[in-house]
Amino acid sequence: MTSKDRDTHTPTSPDDTQNLQPALRESSGAPLDDALHLLQVDPGHSLADPGLARLTPTGLDRLLLAARHQADRNHDGILLLLDLLQLAQRAEGAGTRRLMPGVIRQLRHHVEDQRRWQALADNAAYYRDNRQVAERIAARLEAG
Repeated sequence: MTSKDRDTHTPTSPDDTQNLQPALRESSGAPLDDALHLLQVDPGHSLADPGLARLTPTGLDRLLLAARHQADRNHDGILLLLDLLQLAQRAEGAGTRRLMPGVIRQLRHHVEDQRRWQALADNAAYYRDNRQVAERIAARLEAG
């Protein structure tokens, strides 16, 4: 989304947000996993990211690099939050104690996202390096 798109984008109304709540409660809890399953059309499939099999080797390379980059960014965020936790242990006061649950939630979020981005990168590399497997899976998805 460009800045122009953001400027002309209609903000979500409270009614729209309320309509999203049931869908969010029904999700698996990992937003990245949910988004990938929706994009890949076959969320019940047992293979690792089967929708990736449809991508070209160039597309898989791009996805691999982007996913590894994002995994690295999540890793950096994890390290930063761990440093913050270490500093907070030395600090006294109610403000520090109030921040801790939020920091821990954010840390868990970064850890899960880092794991998922790395798995996505690994799966993209597998399909890129094993084109026969990718083509067989893609054909099965097209037929199904």
